[in-house]
Amino acid sequence: MAKRRQRTTAATIARRIKEGRGQGHFKDYKPWLTIHDFPSLGIVTRVPGWKSGRLHHYFSEHFELAHHYQMEWARGVIDIREQYPLLSVEKTLFIAQKLGIKHPIDPKTKYPIVMTTDMMLTVRSENEAGFIVHSIKPSNKLNQRVLEKLQIEKYYFEDLGIEWRLITEKQINYDLVRNVEWLHSSKSLEEISYLDNDLLYDLEPVLYECIRTENKPLAKITLSIDQKKDLPMGTSMHAVRYLIANRLWEVDMKRRILPTQNRLEIQINHFENWRLNHDVYC
Repeated sequence: MAKRRQRTTAATIARRIKEGRGQGHFKDYKPWLTIHDFPSLGIVTRVPGWKSGRLHHYFSEHFELAHHYQMEWARGVIDIREQYPLLSVEKTLFIAQKLGIKHPIDPKTKYPIVMTTDMMLTVRSENEAGFIVHSIKPSNKLNQRVLEKLQIEKYYFEDLGIEWRLITEKQINYDLVRNVEWLHSSKSLEEISYLDNDLLYDLEPVLYECIRTENKPLAKITLSIDQKKDLPMGTSMHAVRYLIANRLWEVDMKRRILPTQNRLEIQINHFENWRLNHDVYC
């Protein structure tokens, strides 16, 4: 039986607050809304978070997920909390009334809904942590009603002293997004059981030298190394992805990495320093 969408009432809001929705940080955070709350939606996505250590719930494959990948790569961002609630409802009702804007309501129950923002980001600058809110909307969806609801959001967070930004396709670099998407499953060596630190120590110097000196696409180089070392196909490519994902090799992430077509340009190699430090602490 298909799961029915839950309607907004005072009871459902109280229950979600009791469940800890919209509370916590990193792996302990619970989004106010999850994909299970909207079973009838077509495009929904759950993606493991590098920084949060939990599954993130997104309702738009193209914009929210794309910006998620950008924020995963952003150095200053240390936590991403999606579907962050604007509590209390009484406060957003007051703001809406002050601005002369109709507050969103559940179309069935006519009860005021808990508004949410797309991303509450925890950012670190030097030794201080703070917050920035990102609302993510394509330009062609910014009609009058959407702009009115965004105005409530902006006023709500600015009243709390939190910076609020609107993110459209103009702020999304899709080359960066596709690169992070390509790297995303390779953040940990545990994803492939036969690739461990010892094998990585053996592979990295060979990979680096071949990539630096041979005028061949990345995929041809990694396949050749797998064959020479009698490794399962894909091992060397996974090592490359791990090295880039963990910034042990610095590359231009704003240019699309096309392994089957282009050479990989490694700008800076931090691997040896990382290995020395890693060996000290292990």
